[in-house]
Amino acid sequence: MTLKVAGIGAGYFSQYHYDAWQRIGEIELAAVCDLDASRARSTAQRHGIPADFTDVEAMIQEIQPDILDIITPPDSHEALVYTAIDSGSAIICQKPLAPDTPTARRMVESAEANQSFFAVHENFRFEPWYREIRNLLDSQSLGELYTVSFRLRPGDGQGSEAYLNRQPYFQQMERFLVHETGIHFIDTYRYLFGDIKRVYANLRRLNSAIAGEDAGTVLFEFGNGIRGLWDANRLVDHDSPDTRLTMGEMLIEGSESVLRLDGAGRLFIRPHGDSEKEHTYHWDNRGFAGDSVFACQSHLVQCLLNNLPTPISGREYLRNLEIEDAIYESDRTGTLITL
Repeated sequence: MTLKVAGIGAGYFSQYHYDAWQRIGEIELAAVCDLDASRARSTAQRHGIPADFTDVEAMIQEIQPDILDIITPPDSHEALVYTAIDSGSAIICQKPLAPDTPTARRMVESAEANQSFFAVHENFRFEPWYREIRNLLDSQSLGELYTVSFRLRPGDGQGSEAYLNRQPYFQQMERFLVHETGIHFIDTYRYLFGDIKRVYANLRRLNSAIAGEDAGTVLFEFGNGIRGLWDANRLVDHDSPDTRLTMGEMLIEGSESVLRLDGAGRLFIRPHGDSEKEHTYHWDNRGFAGDSVFACQSHLVQCLLNNLPTPISGREYLRNLEIEDAIYESDRTGTLITL
């Protein structure tokens, strides 16, 4: 069975979506739509997409897609999701899912009321280093887990031109670091370490050219007792040939061993009392962050074809947004927030 996909959006990140769709065997990438006609046309030509549109409803009527892939800024998502629900298409929506949690909840409830497949394009948990870390955690080679920390240092947030060459709307987001970037790590932390029950946060804005916060620390307490730290600063970089590959470095400490992820996607294990050794595994350095967009979309296609649930459904993703809201509330009040 072949599923017909139409994409809405032709901005910076859409290139990774369209490249991935063209490499998934069960997919026919049929059309792209963008309000900017020249951008829609150039995107179609670059990715070998047979049709381009500037009107979503006209595209839906002509193409009759099985899947609508929404790759636009978050303010546009609600109206587009309702249009997609009316069309009967399965829906994949980029994150941030919505400007706020009540809006996201309305979207999810509307999709559920109409029995629409609705998933969030959360690709970080599909990055190959996190999949391999999950395998290592499942093997219990680290022993009892104590702490996890991640230092986010992409180095792309300095100066008045920050973010303008890729995603200029970043500069106007009143909630930025956690809402746009941290949400990835909330989801990834939950994927690796289980649900989160308490948070404490201290956030700040370092670049006056943007509206929202761009640095801060967040402490997590997981339901199983593990403690987590997310130490983020978008202005500072880290030692990597591509600072956006992993966007930083992770350390996981257990009773038997310590596991380290570096900025090149390499994993290192150090048993207690011993020296660190690299843990080798295979991944493809193509697309975005180890071809994670391809892995994410391939997963969602299999869920659709085989009627399987997905951990990145709209309903599941609402928990991530509740944790995000708790982080902002903690920063506002200076208190530890229990979820």
